[in-house]
Amino acid sequence: MSQNNANDESFANTSNIRILQHNYVRSTQIMHACMKFAKNKTDIVILQESWMRDENKTISHSSFICIKSNVQNTHVRVLIFVAKNAKKFTCTSRSDIVNSEDIQAISIVNNKIQQRILLFNIYNEKSQNADDEQLYTIERELAKVMLSSEQKVIIVEDFNAHHSWWNAKISNFIRTKALINWVNLHKCNLINTSDINTYHSYLSQSSSILDLAFASKNMRNHIKNWYIDENADTEFVILFTIVMKKLKLFENSLNASYNLQKVDWKDFDEHLQKTKDKMIVKMQRITSLEAKVIYLTECIKNTVKLFVFKQRICVKSKLWWNNELIEMQKTLLSKKRIWKRCRKNDAWAEIVQMRNSYHDAIKLIKN
Repeated sequence: MSQNNANDESFANTSNIRILQHNYVRSTQIMHACMKFAKNKTDIVILQESWMRDENKTISHSSFICIKSNVQNTHVRVLIFVAKNAKKFTCTSRSDIVNSEDIQAISIVNNKIQQRILLFNIYNEKSQNADDEQLYTIERELAKVMLSSEQKVIIVEDFNAHHSWWNAKISNFIRTKALINWVNLHKCNLINTSDINTYHSYLSQSSSILDLAFASKNMRNHIKNWYIDENADTEFVILFTIVMKKLKLFENSLNASYNLQKVDWKDFDEHLQKTKDKMIVKMQRITSLEAKVIYLTECIKNTVKLFVFKQRICVKSKLWWNNELIEMQKTLLSKKRIWKRCRKNDAWAEIVQMRNSYHDAIKLIKN
């Protein structure tokens, strides 16, 4: 089973809402390929730079209903498709909040979550109307939207913005002031996994992080499993899940007292085998079942003390890191060195494939 399939199975149930995000660069071929991929995999498809023809008509799909802004004399550049068989929630267009070619809002209602979820789809670009002030969408539209502190919010966008919050390599911030002010005002957290590229330019052979998603603080426990699906027919298909049921909580790994990654389980097993006969004789003499359990527990604890080392916890500890990730990291660095020497498209494609596998493996293990 692939990592992405494992992710899908972990979060696919009748309560969850699966979201797909993609920028189409006005291509009907890419739109059709992505909708085919989304069928039976996602509940809501969020698109930016969608292909449109006269009268704001776009492609249709037998499995999805299209929601778009109702604007005149300009092409809509954001679309949302909702699965026709989605019975676990309802979506309603919120043109009363915002109605623009570059930003749309819908409300999502589900009986598992109190209060409606307000979802924004944004393409952060200058207006198509030459008479308008040539501000980007965040400044022109989103900055005017003020919501209550209790409102559950998700914003999904092609931001065309650069900031160290999501890309540690960035030192010169571009088109981020209005965005940062808005998400901070509404106490939003970044959904993306930081430093994972969401866009690649084949012309300049460079990658960047342009497609982002944020969620309000009160949605923190409901947003899970953000990842880029490398099995899609188009590049950088982004998926995440709105979890509508209560999750089973696990103990924070930083509270773990033993380093299980470093255990020599062979020696551990051999020691138990050597002491097995002695333990059996001892347990036969004990009449109480509860006393037997206590004695057996003590035997295991004593073996643990011999073969399992205590964790050395610090702020930057990654307790889930394993040898598989170390080897994948080495392979990725090796492919990067090869590409820097030759600068060929084939070498770059290998980097992209390896990088996505590496990041997917990290997310899978952390989950």
